[in-house]
Amino acid sequence: MGRSIWGAESGSDRLLALLPKLCIGLVVVLTVGYTIAGAIVRPNMYSDSGWGFLGWYTQDRASSFNYALGPDKADISQEVEAFMTTWTPGQHVLPGLVENLGMSLGLAIIIVVAIFTVLGAVGWFALYRAFGFPLQTSSIALAIIACTRFFNLSFTNYSGGEVLLFGVAPWFVLMAWKLRDLRWFAVLPLLVGTAVMVFAKLSGIVIAAAVVGGAAICGNDAWRRRDTVRKLIVAGVTIGLMGSIFYVSWYMRGATAASISTEIHRDGLLFYMAFGVGSLWSSALSLLDLSNYLFLNPGRQLLQSGDAMAYAFFPVALMTYTITWMRLRHAYGEYLRFTYSISAAVLAFFLLMWLRGASISFEERHFRIPSLLLFVGVVQVFTASRSWLMRISFAAVAGLACLYGVTSFVTRTVANSHYAMGDRGFRQINASAEAVAFIRTIDLAGPDAKKTLIFLPSPEIALEVRNARNWSNHADFEPLETLRSQVYRGRLDRLYVFVQKRLLSNGKADAILRSFVDYPINGWTMVPLGDLVCFYQVRD
Repeated sequence: MGRSIWGAESGSDRLLALLPKLCIGLVVVLTVGYTIAGAIVRPNMYSDSGWGFLGWYTQDRASSFNYALGPDKADISQEVEAFMTTWTPGQHVLPGLVENLGMSLGLAIIIVVAIFTVLGAVGWFALYRAFGFPLQTSSIALAIIACTRFFNLSFTNYSGGEVLLFGVAPWFVLMAWKLRDLRWFAVLPLLVGTAVMVFAKLSGIVIAAAVVGGAAICGNDAWRRRDTVRKLIVAGVTIGLMGSIFYVSWYMRGATAASISTEIHRDGLLFYMAFGVGSLWSSALSLLDLSNYLFLNPGRQLLQSGDAMAYAFFPVALMTYTITWMRLRHAYGEYLRFTYSISAAVLAFFLLMWLRGASISFEERHFRIPSLLLFVGVVQVFTASRSWLMRISFAAVAGLACLYGVTSFVTRTVANSHYAMGDRGFRQINASAEAVAFIRTIDLAGPDAKKTLIFLPSPEIALEVRNARNWSNHADFEPLETLRSQVYRGRLDRLYVFVQKRLLSNGKADAILRSFVDYPINGWTMVPLGDLVCFYQVRD
């Protein structure tokens, strides 16, 4: 009896000793698997990234970096340029540079995604260890993260700045954590780090400012220490310089999601608070994405909207982070003050933006970085708890998130294999193979290219056009009234207008065609192309 007990304990001890290696091994295997699958099948692309690439491919003709060319609405035979402020350049510049080495854009995207995924995995692990968490806790946290949907999403659906921010954010936070004494020499590296964060994603400016502010007040008994005043001054100067540089060099030069207005949610602050706090809990595991899949799936929709899940997550988040604070406040007080203040600052920013009516979407990804900062503390509390109920609850939630994350990757990869392969080597989720082939027949090189405009209903489809001039709207997401208000004047020798077939019945296709006011509405020839329809007028 004694030997079997000691043997069992010895085996258990060996398993615990091997657990970090097993977790790290899982992360490596998953990352390599995601990369290989992505390289073989190739990803599709969200339209946000498509807009960036459209600008990237016109920069040779533009006057300066980050300027994009498009048709002049007053005369579509001419081009105008504009500074691209809505999306940060990192999402298209980095894959574009890799593509210039001689490979397809689809493969270049996978290479960039793999690099920043590995960079992020190593960075988050290093940060968790720097916070003082045990090797076992840090490795478990990283293994769970590697199984989640957001970790593998860009290998199948390129999400642009999200994966770049995941890769650079932990290193910026780690630098700020190491410099949290906030001497004046810290200002320059923090400013440089902020520039890298913004290059990765525009919301990097918000994260960077929150991190610097958190570093100023996270010390033990900060409110009683004299050097806190100095830290606050240094932090204030740093944040002020961050904001001023960003405002002058970027924000004032065009529209961003923070400057475009939309309607305020009917529940106002109540909903915004519930959604924000809930997302700080859910986004590290993509739980809101999971709930949308379960309850808002178009084929079996159970809820009218995701509002109910936001309200459901709110009390769970409060309970989780209250328990985490109570359990870790003595051993990890500085970590808690640092991460909770960052989370509060990010939450306050988004609450302010939403209450002002800014067109920032309700997506948990906006809170992913602070959620990942908080996540390792949750792992420490719930896995080390003596309560079997807490351990089982955590294992159930994390296990469900991991199962969903890995299976959704497989599902998306299989789905991608059935989408048309574009000329640039990525999958066209919104264009049929017939449409892609037809674009190649009308996209002719030579002097006539400048006299041809191919107008498409989503920017990533427009990337199929290599020679002719091209442009896109966002017909699926723009209201009918907005499409009716758009006016394009002037004529070219060849104008091709693509619309989704489903837009023929809701008036949007008609509104788009009528927006080209110098073309007779009865002069269009229609060509059906699977889920798309092409209308064209050619001048002899």
